Amino acid sequence: MAGIRQILQRRLAAQNISKVTHTMETISSVRYRQYYRMWLEGLEYFNAMAQLSYVIASAHPPILHPLLHTNPSTCHAILVTGSNRGLCGSYNSNVCRMLDIHLKMATRFKHSLKIYAHGKRIVSFLNQRGIKPERVYDQFDEIPTPDQVAEICDEMTGDFLKGNIGRFGMVYTRFFSPASQQAQTLTILPMLDLIDDLTTRATVIWPWEMAFEDFLLSPSADDIFDGLSPLMIRTAIAGCFVEAAASEHLARVTAMRNATDNAGEMIEDLTREYNRARQSQITNEMLDIIGGVQASVRK
Repeated sequence: MAGIRQILQRRLAAQNISKVTHTMETISSVRYRQYYRMWLEGLEYFNAMAQLSYVIASAHPPILHPLLHTNPSTCHAILVTGSNRGLCGSYNSNVCRMLDIHLKMATRFKHSLKIYAHGKRIVSFLNQRGIKPERVYDQFDEIPTPDQVAEICDEMTGDFLKGNIGRFGMVYTRFFSPASQQAQTLTILPMLDLIDDLTTRATVIWPWEMAFEDFLLSPSADDIFDGLSPLMIRTAIAGCFVEAAASEHLARVTAMRNATDNAGEMIEDLTREYNRARQSQITNEMLDIIGGVQASVRK
């Protein structure tokens, strides 16, 4: 059995750990609620975007816009977003596992892959693999400003229109609900894949049997799409960052809560061990006293 001093030192260390993990849980809980409200407020906006996307996708004759269709480029681009800090469970490892799948698929199908990274954990993963990202977005911590989103959108859209990249997607942790988050890839360019994602995850607001011919559009559908496409791309990129941030903080809340509970159990076990050791020490001291008294009486 460990000595009393060692037990007290271990219990003190467990108490300090419990305070730290509880504080981190509280901070991440506040941040999570902020991003969760942002996610909730954006659902109606995404539903409205899905309505417009549905009208555009069902246009007849089809809209022949270069952002809607693939180009012959064999170079793909992905923007991978992770966290700058750890202690959030398997959050970063799941994103890195998805990134690893993209690397293997690019090798298998002989495609070149441009990787744009956000988050120190993602950059560290790439450095371990000896991969240099095209660009690291370290100007913001968790979510970018509207100007930064516009910069990302313009850069990717420009490369796509020039034929430098054939596809562009974001690898992130999608926030489905407080009980479900999953690392996945959202294809943003070509935009038909993005429109498909918007229309399939939106809350049904009108009868989906309605077609493009049921609407009177002014200006034309092509002109509307010219103005709508940058807005859709920027909304998708910003939404991915918000969902990733909410998922990160929720994962950290769960991890820190489990760590706090484990520290509490350890403190209880060490307290019982301390009490047993202390009682054993007192018993030994009493036996020594009794033994001494008996020896003096015999004399």
